[in-house]
Amino acid sequence: MVPQTHQFVRATSNSVTDSRGSVGVAAHQDLSTAPIVRESARIAVLHEWVAAYAGSEQVFEAIARMLPSADLIALSYEPTVKLDVGARRIRTTFLDRQTLRSRRHLTLPIMPIAWRSLGTANYDVVVSSHHAFAHTNRLAAGVHLCYVHSPARYLWSPEIDARGAAWYLGPVRAALRRLDLAASEMVTAYAANSTAVAERIEKFWGRDSTVIHPPVRVGFFSETSPRAPTRDYVLGVGRWIPYKNLHLVIAAADLAGLPVKIAGRGADKSRLVAAAADATVPVELIESPSDDQLRSLYRNAACLVFPTIEDFGIVPVEAQAAGTPVVAPAQGGVLDTIVDGISGVLTRNVSADQFAAGIRDCTSITEHDCRQSSFRFDELTFEREMARWLFEYSSGTIGHL
Repeated sequence: MVPQTHQFVRATSNSVTDSRGSVGVAAHQDLSTAPIVRESARIAVLHEWVAAYAGSEQVFEAIARMLPSADLIALSYEPTVKLDVGARRIRTTFLDRQTLRSRRHLTLPIMPIAWRSLGTANYDVVVSSHHAFAHTNRLAAGVHLCYVHSPARYLWSPEIDARGAAWYLGPVRAALRRLDLAASEMVTAYAANSTAVAERIEKFWGRDSTVIHPPVRVGFFSETSPRAPTRDYVLGVGRWIPYKNLHLVIAAADLAGLPVKIAGRGADKSRLVAAAADATVPVELIESPSDDQLRSLYRNAACLVFPTIEDFGIVPVEAQAAGTPVVAPAQGGVLDTIVDGISGVLTRNVSADQFAAGIRDCTSITEHDCRQSSFRFDELTFEREMARWLFEYSSGTIGHL
């Protein structure tokens, strides 16, 4: 019998820079790790929804650029968000209406229906970017590979995400858990964005997973300046929403006797303004900083206080890339990204007192050690590990040199 052969084409892109000035994934790929796609293969890359240029969207963008012939699909797409995916259109579902995009929490129970409304398109490989219900889609005739930012926290971890904690949602939550668990059995292989998420995948779905940390623009944030950093304030960065706990950054800096700057934007601004008014140290709120401003804020901070339990957390890696130590609770993704006592300080719990003590303990941490810690999470590392995972589980559809 003559061995079967397949014709492959290398997945490349002509993009060199994106709208945010960073080097495009495909443009700077190490050609020894770039995926090679079987020429006749039908591939789709899926994401829950595109509402902001946040961590999960950056992963979706990176995978899409690694697979430039793939169809792109999301439940909904906010047109103001610019992703570097070439000329490809992102196909959406009936949830892609302005009235529903602004009330997304109300649509959570029908998201599995929306995914299944796409039908069965007989793709050879589907790669889904999941943090709600993306893995419930039925688009794969062959292989379904799922990159998990977290199993839906409002279903499985309401202590982290209160959206599913109300007692009257119990029956709905139980039904969605059964559907979610059944969908997990149909996935070929899982990847997790952190060790903490891999543990949740095993606990809730009974599945193994490969840990592939998200890509971080380490090169951009590690660029140095001729001026020596001032290191004279405490920094908080993130969306201004309740679960980010940014008011605790102000309280901790107040206890430590240092000025504080809070960068971001969001609906919780009034609480931060009130916390600033009560503080005895100077407080500055920086709304919607540019990337260059954010890099400067990281670079000149004495430390970043990250008071949030995140699945991975890109912000602490960005801060370390700028040579800035991080104070954070010893839970979630920071257990992968922060080396306690070397690139930051991990606290026992989420409290202003603990963070204030961590701020004081950061003084002996060096810029060099912080930067060295961040290099583990650069874009090229993500590309190599993602290409290896795609090759291992795609049943010959996606090759690897």
